[in-house]
Amino acid sequence: MFSDERRSKILAMVSQNLSIAVADLARAFDVSPSTIRRDLQQLEDQGLLKRTHGGALAPALASFEPTLEEKTVQYPEAKATIARLALEYIQPGDTILLDAGTTTLAIAQALNVFPLTVITNSLAIAAELRLKKEIQVIMPGGELRPITGSLVGPLAERALRMLHADRLFLGANGVDLVHGITTPNLWEAETKQAMIQAARQVIVVADYSKLGEVSLVQVADWQAIDVLICDQPVPPQWNEVLRQTDTLVKTPQEKDI
Repeated sequence: MFSDERRSKILAMVSQNLSIAVADLARAFDVSPSTIRRDLQQLEDQGLLKRTHGGALAPALASFEPTLEEKTVQYPEAKATIARLALEYIQPGDTILLDAGTTTLAIAQALNVFPLTVITNSLAIAAELRLKKEIQVIMPGGELRPITGSLVGPLAERALRMLHADRLFLGANGVDLVHGITTPNLWEAETKQAMIQAARQVIVVADYSKLGEVSLVQVADWQAIDVLICDQPVPPQWNEVLRQTDTLVKTPQEKDI
């Protein structure tokens, strides 16, 4: 097979799978990994894919990340709906984790359950809750990411390993049946993973526009997720797949599917 034909087939495979490993490509084309890496380098130079450590990503998985301000004005009614549904999972005396994000910020704005302990890595959420005197707010520290207003990194992860929460409300840039929960930034992903480990129950909160989207870094697969809260019913095929992982889907129309 000529190299141009092989690269064309590589592009087709990456487009279909969104991401693929060098080792898988080398086996598929019966060539050395170094040959595949040269192919990927040339394709990346042409802007046709994005190389990663050990593989490649489709251009759709580029690490574009909107700012907190940009996301705040998107889908406000959907976020308010999700926040209302999320309150059903919060009881007086609970300790909850609120991941940084505008959907979790909507939950903070709607909180009317007291007393409560809230652990969050979001400056915006902490600011929102500072006047709610019956809510104790704990922040884990870490490095500030101005684009999201979140505290992330090793210091945040270390603090989270010391904490235990009843449940986590987890935001996401992408929510996909195959790739699970994803985000554009590695440090954000690792901090979210530390939150998952700290919580007894993990609840993903995502508006319908996130469904089927895949971002750069996987946070978790569906086995780690207990509940998905969405503002609209998910596509029918999602229900069957998520039943297999014991993930409950909660929406306004059909609250317990």
